[in-house]
Amino acid sequence: MVAQGVGEPTPLLEELLAAAPPGIEVFVGFSHSDALAAPVRVPLLSFGAMGPLGKPPHRGSVEVVPAHFDDLPRVLPHRGRDLVLLMQVTAAGPDGKHGLGMAVDHTYALIGQSRCVVAEVNSQLPDTSAPRLAPSTFDALVPGSRALPVVPAPAIGEPQRRIAEYVAELVPDGATLQLGIGAVPTAIGRCLVDRRNLAVRSTLVGDWLLDLASAGALRPGPAAVVISEAAGSPELYKYVAESAVQVRPVREVTGPAAAGAVENLVAVNSALQVDLTGQVNAEEIRAGFVGAIGGQAEYLRAAQRSAGGLAIVALPAAAGQHSRIVRRLDPPTVTTARSHVDLVVTEYGLADLRGRSLRERTESLISVAAPQHRAALREGQ
Repeated sequence: MVAQGVGEPTPLLEELLAAAPPGIEVFVGFSHSDALAAPVRVPLLSFGAMGPLGKPPHRGSVEVVPAHFDDLPRVLPHRGRDLVLLMQVTAAGPDGKHGLGMAVDHTYALIGQSRCVVAEVNSQLPDTSAPRLAPSTFDALVPGSRALPVVPAPAIGEPQRRIAEYVAELVPDGATLQLGIGAVPTAIGRCLVDRRNLAVRSTLVGDWLLDLASAGALRPGPAAVVISEAAGSPELYKYVAESAVQVRPVREVTGPAAAGAVENLVAVNSALQVDLTGQVNAEEIRAGFVGAIGGQAEYLRAAQRSAGGLAIVALPAAAGQHSRIVRRLDPPTVTTARSHVDLVVTEYGLADLRGRSLRERTESLISVAAPQHRAALREGQ
């Protein structure tokens, strides 16, 4: 099991892939390793197909474990194999302990279930509010020094800008945001810089968090921003390390929200397709997996349980010549149930599904499809 994203111990992963003995399997998440741009000798597993796992040569060959992101520590031990955990930590602090830095995710919960824990000690990994671990936690500590991977700012086109404007109209002062990373979340963040007293409860954040902080849009106090991983620019990492941002295990981020304890939670998640009843596919295209279940269902349901909350799915209406609002999902992978979606937002407007019958949902969703695809969608009714 290899920690993912900014928390990935990339040198350890690359050494493992180069010298792995027969009989092992490697579970990876979003990887920054160049080694995964080429075929590897060992079976790869993941909770989805993000980054290089969704591209050749791995697309279609990665074994996907369909699990919610925060549920991985519960389900992975059931594979019946000895779990060896590879992770990245900070240099020891004055207390002699090592921090988890910018990414806690599900890694922290897996420590107690692992037969062996090996950590890259990265002297350039900033310390944060993330959990700290005694040296006795580890079976081996491997020293290193490398800059954190930079996630470039995404290109924001007209569809993403218009989607963000529609979503921003739904976000009042004092709301709690769950976004993610990518073009749409980045555009939404930029549209919210005039808001005030915002909070954030999001497993993953990008530079939009820095945009909100710089604009004075965030609520003061140590509980205002609770995340499990930051992925973006060096400036974002510096802000997370020096501010009151709480970097916590994923269950601590999603748990209070899922229990309905977070008010005015506006959860915005993306999709590959939405069918005419509101079912969401965020995992697969015909060519194979390119996404993941992630935490989408948990956050959307949490928003529905939140007083004043909204569960939003936001996506461009088309991909090339193909509509992303579809009569039926193809492939028929349901990431999120239609009952967990309040609104679907495209660059053509809002489809409010709350309290709507199946017929009414169909009409509303067709109205936010790309105009050139609406007639074909109606013909299939």
